Amino acid sequence: MIDILAVFFGIILTFLIVVVIHELGHFFTARMVGVKPEIFSVGFGKPIWSRTDRHGIIWQVSRIPAGGYVRFIGDENAASLSSVADGPVIAGSLKAASKTAQAFIAIAGPLANVIFTVVALSVLPFMSGVTAYPWTVANVTHSSDVTGLRVGDQLVAVANEEITSQDTLGSLLSRLPSNSEVVYQIERDGVLRAEIAPRPDLPLIGNVADGSAAADAGLQPGDLLKTIDGEPVHAWSDLQRIVAASDGDPMTFIYDRNGSEMTAQIAPRQSDGSWLVGVGGLPLFTLATERPGIGEAVQSGVSRSWDLLTNLVTGLAGSLTGQNDSCDLDGPIQIASVAGQAIQLGPETFLLFLAIISLGLGVLNLLPVPILDGGHLMLLGYEGATGRPLGKKIQAVLFIGGVTVIVFLMLTATVNDLTC
Repeated sequence: MIDILAVFFGIILTFLIVVVIHELGHFFTARMVGVKPEIFSVGFGKPIWSRTDRHGIIWQVSRIPAGGYVRFIGDENAASLSSVADGPVIAGSLKAASKTAQAFIAIAGPLANVIFTVVALSVLPFMSGVTAYPWTVANVTHSSDVTGLRVGDQLVAVANEEITSQDTLGSLLSRLPSNSEVVYQIERDGVLRAEIAPRPDLPLIGNVADGSAAADAGLQPGDLLKTIDGEPVHAWSDLQRIVAASDGDPMTFIYDRNGSEMTAQIAPRQSDGSWLVGVGGLPLFTLATERPGIGEAVQSGVSRSWDLLTNLVTGLAGSLTGQNDSCDLDGPIQIASVAGQAIQLGPETFLLFLAIISLGLGVLNLLPVPILDGGHLMLLGYEGATGRPLGKKIQAVLFIGGVTVIVFLMLTATVNDLTC
């Protein structure tokens, strides 16, 4: 019951935050350029709650939680079809505004989502901190007798790879040799010394998902993987690679538990198009963190947002052109499930989830589909190129086509949630 409540609360909160941010972008930009909003709606359909403010603007929550809209004076519907169609010019309407102002209003919603993502990813370092330099061991998750590392050790180099202030753990791991143990150059009590210890990403199990293949086979947190079907497992990436190529065939896992060698037969199971056994890793150690400066945090937020945007656009292009597996397209069920998990994992994880969803909403709304902001930009571009607006009948046809495309994508994604 708790999980269901988390999913429900998580998706509703996500919907409210992300959609309201998007529509507020349109709303405030419109008021800036002299276009008067008439209705601000969260959701479509018949309102279940509404109020009118002192400016005569109706604020409402509607029955169908599939988006939201701002309707301006002179619009016939939520898609603002009459904004560029033939008809009288009404003061304060979109049609009364310049084409530049109309385009500014259209793009302001997606832009608001992008800005929110940058802000959220800039706030996250203040919540979780950034890795302090020099790297200092804050906690050793494996036995210190085995690792040779202690809390307070400053890491200078690992396997002759010097650690710089620009390094991340991921960049370091990418440079390490494929060995189960490496040499750590550390500074302890002001003295440089070398210690032989496992890799930072040793295949140590941190958690086992309930009902997973690993749980059914008896694996437990603290187990250290040694081989899979006779192939050595030096790092967590080795486990992921071997399992991903398994095609679900049973494999022999040999692992260490409190000094005793154990064996288990595990057949990976498919989830979201990937083969998994249901275990999470535990790093050899954690590093001390510190609060970043404002400039550093903003730089991190912009950089992470750009990486997310690049991956999102690449993935979306692959899905639309058929280059990606159709199962890569997640639907409302999967998104709701992730929202529930994110809100249970705490505010930092949920804020990261919101940032990703907000960016996704912004990018999707720029698609050239008439019901979306990209469609409005497309119509404005047509009028700018031809000198005349597209007719109302053609706009209506394009609107219906846009709705059909969106519904088709939603149905496809929902089917993926149920079958992939």
